[in-house]
Amino acid sequence: MQKGKKALLILAAVCMLSGCGQSGGAEISSVTIGKDGSIAHQIVGGFEQNYYDIGELKSLAADRVSEYCEENGPDRVKLASVEDKEGTISIRLDYATAQDYSNFNHRELYIGTLSSAIDEGYPLEAVPFVSAEGEPMEIGFIEDWDKKQIAIIATKPSEELAVNTYGKVLYINQNLSSPMDVSFTGKKNVRIMNPAGEDADEATLSYIIFE
Repeated sequence: MQKGKKALLILAAVCMLSGCGQSGGAEISSVTIGKDGSIAHQIVGGFEQNYYDIGELKSLAADRVSEYCEENGPDRVKLASVEDKEGTISIRLDYATAQDYSNFNHRELYIGTLSSAIDEGYPLEAVPFVSAEGEPMEIGFIEDWDKKQIAIIATKPSEELAVNTYGKVLYINQNLSSPMDVSFTGKKNVRIMNPAGEDADEATLSYIIFE
């Protein structure tokens, strides 16, 4: 159990540093949504080498994954890789579902139709959406709620995250009065930049509608 807790602390530290990726094409942490509901999570961040040994980190991460699967079922989470490239740690984790991602990381990720998201209680009517062309869109004017998919994901202050979907991104949330920056980076790609805040533990939800 102590190993599992230590692994979680190390993984959490790497996650907290996942916003260290520089602009201009440098890698940042990412979440990739599979059409089958699976989630691929690539954690990228700087890490002080005197705080860890790459072999120990890999072993602890594997123990954490094993512990989770023992409690929740086999193959719910898989550790695909742990790499150290000149002081930059890269950890790849594969999740069977968005719920496994949420449970493992203790942060929210919801994937479903617009109809199911409303049924789950997400207040989409209050979310300001914008298209790739910069045109505002209210949820009530979007058609085919049972066919449109939405990804709702939490990020913490100082975190930068790329979200890749299996379908074309139609709308993202954007509010000019909010410091959050959610932007289109490709037909199926979105980048979320959550600026530094006073409360480092306060997570903010971002909304991505795709088809």
